[in-house]
Amino acid sequence: MEGALSSDRYNDRGGPSSRGGGGGSNDYYGSSHHRRGGGGRGGGRGRGGRGYNNNRHRHHPYRRDDHGGGRYGGGGGRRHNDRYDGGGGRRGGGRRHGGNNNRGPRQPANRFTTETKSVDPQYAMMKQLTAMVAKMGDLGGAAEVAATMGDENNNSEAAVVMMRPVVKTIGMNVSDLVEVLCGPQNAQLFLKFGDDEPAITANNDDNNEEEANEGGDIAAMNLNDGEAKEDVKVINATKQAGTLSTLLVSCAYGLPLQTPSYAALTLGVDVKAPKETHAGFAGRCVDLAMRCLGRDLDMALECRVASGVGAHAKGDDGITIGEHDKDNVRCLAERTGGCGNGNQIDAYYRAKFLLRYLAYLTKIGIVAAEDGGGQSFLGLLQMLAQAATNAAHASANSNDEKKRALGRASRVLASLILSVLPYAMNNANDGSEKGLSSDTISDLVDVIESNVVGQASSYSSDYDPGTGPLSILLKGELDDAPLAGEMEEEEDDEDDDDEEDGDQPAPCADTLQDLLRTVRKLVSSSSSTRFALLGDSPWSALTMDAQSSSMEDQEKVPMEYSGEQLILDLVGGEEDRCKSVPYLMSIDNADDSVEIICRSLDGIVFGRLAIFDAPSEGGDDDEEDEDEEDAEETNPNLESYTKSYSLGDRFFLADAIRDVLMCHRPMVSDAGADRNNAKEVAEQVWSISHLFLGADSSDDSSSKGIEFGIIETLVSLIVQCTPQGSGMPSSSPLNEHVYLSRVLLELTKLKPSLIPQAIVLAVSGMFEDFMPSLTTTARDNLGHWLSFHLTNTDYQWPKSYWEHWAPYAAIDQRNSRGDFVSVALWSMATLSPEGPETVARECLPAGTTLVQSVFLNHKRSNVDVSSTETDLINRIWDTSEDPDSIRQHIISDELLESYGSTIRSIDDNVDNSMAQPKVWWRTRLATRALFHPVSRENTRMISLAEKAWKKKASADGDNDMEDENPAEEGRDEAEDILADLSDAIARFKPVLLAAVARDADAYDSEATGKVDDDKLLLAGEVSILSEIGSLVSAWDSTAIFSLIECLMKNQIVSSLAVATWALCDNADESTNVSPQWWKVVSLAVNKAITDALSKVESSSTDLGGGIGMIIDDGGANDGVDSTEADVNRLDEALKAAVPILKYSLERACHLLSTTNSPKKIPIAAADLAEGMKRLSRAALFQLSSLALSPSPTLTLSNLQRGLMSMDADGEKLASACQAVECDGEQEKKLLQHVAFSVEKLF
Repeated sequence: MEGALSSDRYNDRGGPSSRGGGGGSNDYYGSSHHRRGGGGRGGGRGRGGRGYNNNRHRHHPYRRDDHGGGRYGGGGGRRHNDRYDGGGGRRGGGRRHGGNNNRGPRQPANRFTTETKSVDPQYAMMKQLTAMVAKMGDLGGAAEVAATMGDENNNSEAAVVMMRPVVKTIGMNVSDLVEVLCGPQNAQLFLKFGDDEPAITANNDDNNEEEANEGGDIAAMNLNDGEAKEDVKVINATKQAGTLSTLLVSCAYGLPLQTPSYAALTLGVDVKAPKETHAGFAGRCVDLAMRCLGRDLDMALECRVASGVGAHAKGDDGITIGEHDKDNVRCLAERTGGCGNGNQIDAYYRAKFLLRYLAYLTKIGIVAAEDGGGQSFLGLLQMLAQAATNAAHASANSNDEKKRALGRASRVLASLILSVLPYAMNNANDGSEKGLSSDTISDLVDVIESNVVGQASSYSSDYDPGTGPLSILLKGELDDAPLAGEMEEEEDDEDDDDEEDGDQPAPCADTLQDLLRTVRKLVSSSSSTRFALLGDSPWSALTMDAQSSSMEDQEKVPMEYSGEQLILDLVGGEEDRCKSVPYLMSIDNADDSVEIICRSLDGIVFGRLAIFDAPSEGGDDDEEDEDEEDAEETNPNLESYTKSYSLGDRFFLADAIRDVLMCHRPMVSDAGADRNNAKEVAEQVWSISHLFLGADSSDDSSSKGIEFGIIETLVSLIVQCTPQGSGMPSSSPLNEHVYLSRVLLELTKLKPSLIPQAIVLAVSGMFEDFMPSLTTTARDNLGHWLSFHLTNTDYQWPKSYWEHWAPYAAIDQRNSRGDFVSVALWSMATLSPEGPETVARECLPAGTTLVQSVFLNHKRSNVDVSSTETDLINRIWDTSEDPDSIRQHIISDELLESYGSTIRSIDDNVDNSMAQPKVWWRTRLATRALFHPVSRENTRMISLAEKAWKKKASADGDNDMEDENPAEEGRDEAEDILADLSDAIARFKPVLLAAVARDADAYDSEATGKVDDDKLLLAGEVSILSEIGSLVSAWDSTAIFSLIECLMKNQIVSSLAVATWALCDNADESTNVSPQWWKVVSLAVNKAITDALSKVESSSTDLGGGIGMIIDDGGANDGVDSTEADVNRLDEALKAAVPILKYSLERACHLLSTTNSPKKIPIAAADLAEGMKRLSRAALFQLSSLALSPSPTLTLSNLQRGLMSMDADGEKLASACQAVECDGEQEKKLLQHVAFSVEKLF
C-alpha cells in the first residue's frame, strides 16, 4: 500500500562495526543472498570497496553520493565485515544504514562542476517527523523498551496501572511526541494548515529517490471527477488538513498494528495544541479521513462513472501526487496487480484501517458514537449495511454480470463492516460506555447475516469444499491405495459419514464466513478472545493539568476530549466524496451514469484451512484423559496453542498476519525506489506476538505457541496461491508463492528455535490428516513450497519423515501422499543446476527408496538407437547440415527403404487409426533427432543421480546396492539446452513440417475411405508432442512448457493440437492424463488469443500492398469509432479461444465419466475436475486481460454477451457438463460440482 512508513526504514540494516561504517544491507531476498555489502565512495574516512546490493543499485561513475556503497550499504574503510566485503570508516559511513554517529550524508558533487545542491531544512525536518510518527507505536520496539524498564511500569499512576507494559510504553512515546509537536515554538512549525501550509519540496533531486516523503500518498486530493474545468472548485484536501494531519491519517491506514497510537496522537495534539491558532486538529484529521474513505470505497467497489468514451473508475484521478512523493507510490505493475485489481485491493485495506481509526476515535469520544444521527459512527455503519443489503438483493439469483458485480460489492461492504465492529465495541471490563453497545452491534450483524453472508442469504463461498471454483478441500476423500500390510477403511464408517453429512452445519470455508462467526461469538461473550488490539488504549497514558490545580502544585489527570463530538460526512455535499454508497442506497432509482463493476474478491476474501486441532468447547472429559496420556509425546507449545487459543484468537491472529503481509510488503515505485524486504515483513509478523493477553502479566505465557498460529496462517495462504505455470499472475500479494515463501524463510531465521519445529509439525499434520482431502492445486502448492524451503535451508529435514514417506511414493497406484512427495522432490530437482543428483546427494537419507521410485523409475529404457537415427542426430547437431538437405532426406524413398521397412504398412488387419505411432514414423524420427539434447541430458542427470544414490548408500554401509558405474556423457557448463533448442526448432521447422506432410500423404494413400485432412494434420502435430513428452523428464515441467511454447510460436503445432495432446484424445482412460493438463491447455489458449489479436492489429495497419506500417494521418482517423474496433478485437479473441475451451471441457468430462467409484473419489477424476475449474478461470483471465483491458469501454458484461453468442456462457457450459452420463456416484457428484463452478465463473 502506498503511504506510511511500513517499517523501520531508518534502522541500521547492516550492523555497524565498532568504528562506524557498517556492513551491507539486507536486500529483498534476505541476508543469505547478499554477496557484498558496504563499500562505495561515500564511506567513512577509509576508502571502501564498490559494494552492491544484489545488483539493485550499482555505483554510478558520476555520482559520489552513494553513501557507503549502494543505496543501503555501509561504508568502506579500515575494518572489514567478517562475512561480507563491507567494512566501515572511522567516522561513520552510510547516510541511513552506516555508522552510529549523526554526521549525515556527504553532499553530492560532480567531478566536472563545483555546483552543489542543498536540502531544504524544512523538508529534512518533516522527514524526521515522518520517521518518529511511523515508529512511535511499533510493537517490537515498545516491547524491548518495556522489558528494559522492568518494575518501573508498576509504579505508574493508578489510572494506567492496569495497562499492559507495551501499551504503556507506546502511550509514553505518544505523550513525548505530543509535547514536542505542541511546544510553544514547534506548534507554528508542525501544526500549520490551510493557507499557512507551505509547499515542501526536495531541492536535492539526486537524493529524491531516498528522501521522498514517506508519510503518505495524499499530497493533494482533487475531488473533481474528470478533467479540471474552470467552473469546478478543486479542493486541496491535504493542504486544508495540514502536513501533520495528512501524515497521521496516512499512517493510520498504512500501519494496521499501530492504529491505537494514532488515535492517541490525534487526542493529544488536539488537546495540547494552542487553541488560539491551531485548534480543531481532530476535526481536520477526521475530515481528511472521510475524504479518503469516500475515495477508497469507490475504488474498492470499482465504481465507474460513465461519461461516454472517457469513462473512468472513480478515484483513479482523484488524487494527484506531488513530485516529492513519487518515490512512495507503488509502480504501475503493483498498483494494477496481477489480475488488474491491485488498486481495488489496496483501497479495500485502506478503507478497512480508516474505519478502524474512526472506531478508536469513537471510543475516545472524539467522534459521535450514536448521537449524531445518520452522521454518527453508527449512522455510517448503518448506511454501509443498507448499501450492502440493497446490492445483495439486486444481485439475487441473476447471471447477468452487472448484477453479479453488485453481489460482490455487497460482500466487500459486509467485510468492511464486520471487520470494524470488534474495534468499535465498548469495553465493559473497564466500565467505559464509549463506543457501540453489544446490542447495537448485534443488530448490524443480524442485517448482514440475513442479507449478505449468512446461511439465510444467497451467498456461496468460492472456497466451499468441492463446489467452489477456488476450493482448497474436496468434498470427500481420494481413493488412495493403502500401503502394503494396511487394511482399507471399513465401508460402514463411510456410510456413517454420509448419513451425518446432512446434519452438519455449513462449512466455514472462507475468511468472510469466519469473520461473521467470530463477531457473533464476540457479541455474545466479550471474553471469547485474548486479542489485545481490540481493547488497547494508549491514550489512557496521556495526562493533562487539572483545571483546579495551582501553578505551584499541578495535578495530572487523564487526558479527555472536551470539544464537541464530531460527525462523519461521507458524501460531503457538493464535494461528492463518494459516489458508490449513495448509488447503492438508491439503487432502484439510481442514475445510469454510475456503475459498480466489482470484478473480483481476490485479495479480500481468502480460503480458510485449520491445520491444527481446534480448542475443546467443554464436555470432552474422555478426550482430555487421552490428551493427558499423550501430553509427554506432544510439543508443549503446540499443546498451548491448541488449548489456549480460541477460534476467535485464531481468527484475529490470522487477520493481523494478512494485514501485515499486505501493508508491509516490499514495493518498488515507478521512480525505482524500493521499500521493505522479506526480513522486515517477518519482523512485523512476529511483533503480533505482543498482541495477546495472558492469564497473568507474563508476556511469555501469553504468546506461547503463537508460532503455530503463524505457520497455520501462512501455510493456508500458500496452498491457495496461484499455481505455478497456470498462465495467470498472482491475484494479490497474499497469493504470491515466492513472497510468502520468503517471509516464512525469514521467520525461520528470526526464530530458529520455534519456527522450524512448527513447520515440521504442520507439514506432518497435513500429510497425515489433510492430504487425501486436498485438491490437486493445493497439494502441488504445498509440495512446491516445501521444496523451496528445504533448498534454502540446506535441506534440513528429519530423516524419519523421509523414511515414513518413502513407501507412499513406491506404490504402483497413484495416491495423494505419494504425489505430494514426488512433486516436492521434482521441484527440488528443478531448483538445482545438477537436478536430481543434488537431491540424492544432499537431501535424502542414504539408502532411501525415494530416489528409485521418484527419479529412476522415469529412466528411459535402454533401447538401441538405430543407425538411421544416429546419423540424423549427427547431421543436425554435429555437422550442422543445411536444413533443406535434411528435409529432402527425411521425405526420400531411400529413408523408407532403409528405416521404413521395419514399419508395417497400413492394411485391414491392423488398427488403421491415424493416431497410431507407426503412421507418423518419419515425424517421430525427426522429432527424436531434433530434441536429442533433451534425451541426452535426461539420461545424464538420471545416471548421475543413480550414482550419487548408490555412492551415499555404500558410504553408509549398505552393500545391497550395486554400483554399476553407468557411463556418463560430459556436458559443457556453458551449454544452454533450451536456448539451443529454441534456435534449432526455428531452423529445422521445414524438416518437421515436411515429415508430417509426407506421413500424412502416405496414410491418405493407403487408408480406405475419405480422410479428414484437418484431423489428419492434427494427429501429426499431436505425434510430435507425444514424442517430446516421452523424451522430457517427468520432473522437468519447465522444459516441457518451454518447448511447447516454442513449437506454437514457430507454428509447428497448433493450440488445438496442444489441447488434444494434453487430454490424450487417443485414449479412453483418465489415468493417462497428467494432473498438469490444464496448465498446458491454458498455455494454448493464451497463444490462440495472442495470435488472433496480432492478426487484428496487423490488418488494421496493413496497406493495400500488404505492407504494414504506422503512418501519420494528420488526425484523419480521429472520428473512427474506437468501440467498434474494441468489439472486433473481442470477437476475434473469442473465436480463437472458445473452441479450445469447449473441446477441453467436453473431453475432460468424458474422461471423468470413464472412472467408476461408489465411495471415494478417484485421484484421476479429481485431477480432471480441478483442472476444468482452473482452466475456466485462466481462460476468463486471459480473455479479460488481453481483449478487454486495453479497451476503456468494454467490461465483463461485454465478454459475457460474447460468450453467450457462441453458446459458451456459464449456463450452456454447465448443461454440457451435467449432460455427460456416468455410472459412478462420485463421478456424478464431481460433474455436478464442476457444472456449479463453471456456471458461477462464467
